[in-house]
Amino acid sequence: MHTKLKMTVSLGITANRKKNGALLAYIANKVPEISMRKMLKIIYLIDERFMRLRGFPLTWLDYYVWEKGPVAPEVYSIKEKNNFFSEFVKTKRSADNKVIIYPLYPINNDPNGPFGELSEYDLSIVDEELSKYGDKSADWLTDQTHLPDALWTKTRSDHHVEFVDGKSDCRIDLVDLIQGDENLCEVYEDAKWNVGFQAQLNGKL
Repeated sequence: MHTKLKMTVSLGITANRKKNGALLAYIANKVPEISMRKMLKIIYLIDERFMRLRGFPLTWLDYYVWEKGPVAPEVYSIKEKNNFFSEFVKTKRSADNKVIIYPLYPINNDPNGPFGELSEYDLSIVDEELSKYGDKSADWLTDQTHLPDALWTKTRSDHHVEFVDGKSDCRIDLVDLIQGDENLCEVYEDAKWNVGFQAQLNGKL
């Protein structure tokens, strides 16, 4: 018997879809023929870094405790037709049946183009993370998210997560990374309000 997982559309889609699409295309350009699992882990690690630096994530995607590490289901869904990011990236199956992600256009400096969604600061941090993780395997990255002090590990333990076909609907709360830092927590609440307001505006367009 299988349980239907309950997941809602994240702010990463309702408020931030174009920026996240540009981010996926940027990473796929920088890390040629990146696999789905590797992309999922790199996106998550980028958001962890932004949380610690700024107090809020770059993407505003929701991450869940899946068996092979944190996963943003909306990124995972790019292997399906008519997904949220179909104008930014495409996927193909490799000979060994892995899902490989390709960008739909090369990186350019056009401020009015898709990459104009990402600031110089955004790209500088993303590039730093890619310099650390771009040449690592998906298995190695999964191991990093499964370390004893990792947020995935803590969340799985705290919520006694049970997987259904390797998945769960237990959300990882990135705010846990900044607990104890009152200033960053305040920044997070302000940023969340702003991005939530943007989502409301987008819904009225």
